[in-house]
Amino acid sequence: MFKPSIFFLIFVCLLGDAKAKELTWEEVMPRVLTYSPRLKMAEAEVHSRHGQNIQAELYPNPLASYSVENVFGNANWRGWQAAESRYELAQLIETGWKRYFRSQDTIYQFFAALSGFDAMKLQVLNGSSRAFITLIAAQEQYQIALEQQKIASKMLAIVTAKVEAGKVSLIQEHKAKIALATAEIQVEKQRADMCAAQQNLALMWGTSEIDFETAIFPFYEMEVPPELATYLCRLAYHPELAKAQYEFRALCYNLSLEKSQVIPDLTLTLGYKTDQERHDKGMIFGASLPLPLFNQNQGNIEKARAELTKGLETVNLLEATLENKIYAAHCALLQSYRESQRLKKTLVESATQSFMLAQEGYREGKFEYLDMLDAQRTLFEVNESYIESLKNFHLKHAQLKFLTSQENA
Repeated sequence: MFKPSIFFLIFVCLLGDAKAKELTWEEVMPRVLTYSPRLKMAEAEVHSRHGQNIQAELYPNPLASYSVENVFGNANWRGWQAAESRYELAQLIETGWKRYFRSQDTIYQFFAALSGFDAMKLQVLNGSSRAFITLIAAQEQYQIALEQQKIASKMLAIVTAKVEAGKVSLIQEHKAKIALATAEIQVEKQRADMCAAQQNLALMWGTSEIDFETAIFPFYEMEVPPELATYLCRLAYHPELAKAQYEFRALCYNLSLEKSQVIPDLTLTLGYKTDQERHDKGMIFGASLPLPLFNQNQGNIEKARAELTKGLETVNLLEATLENKIYAAHCALLQSYRESQRLKKTLVESATQSFMLAQEGYREGKFEYLDMLDAQRTLFEVNESYIESLKNFHLKHAQLKFLTSQENA
């Protein structure tokens, strides 16, 4: 029977730990959706609006009252003998469909909060996707800097050997040392950028603790961007637009509610009266309502009308803004796609071949050191441009998915 050795178990544990330090987008999504502070705030807003709707649908409470007259006075009203007691129950009756309009106003505010939660969910995922892609690009730039440092170190060794052999001047060795020092500085800079990108990503789920070392993403894979119409047809489903439309509906009912406030509410009273001195008893019936002589809610009605106009313009502006953003993002996506393809097929390959030829030629004494250094600099500049164009492609792709209500990166 096979019995694993202690070294095998340690190896398995270390392998599992190494795998656990790799972070994929599929692992980022549940973290963000579970722990994001912004999502928790949006969820609290939903509960707040739900409570507001419950409160708006409740009837007014009845008012119970007791009063007594003709007590603790003088003459015949001394003490309690001549007391007249009243036991009354009053109920406010809302007229003009006030409760209905108030309920509809708050229920559409609740629907707007639900759409706001969906919009915040998309915003958080989009922000996390952008932070994740930025981290991937920073990792690639860091790897390029490490490769540049490695090549600079090798070239310093080659130049030093040539100097010792008397084939080249000491100046070239100093230049090689400067190139190595520059590469080392670039490595430190890219490492700092990568750490900052890791911190920014961890902040998306509300923590400053980084429990991963490397993010995994098919950074070099690109799909041909779909047609613009593919994105525009999904514009109507964006939750921010739905939120604005629900808020507009709520404002419509708010205007109706303010208009209904002009109609006075009726208060009905039912009571019971007793006369202690004459031993008489009887019922009390009453009704009261305010007379709208001065206050007819004119100011609130005007305010509600203005807010309704503002709400309509907000919907129109938001729809146009989202459409323009889709146009701009799609143009940028196409541009970054073409740029990436061109860099990959022509410039990167040409720069790589030029550097390899210059490096080999320098070893054989066919090229000057400056020619080789220029080819090396061109190679890394082209690679950095390629990484940047890929980053822009993925960022614009993520933005378009946000604008068309798609959650995945």
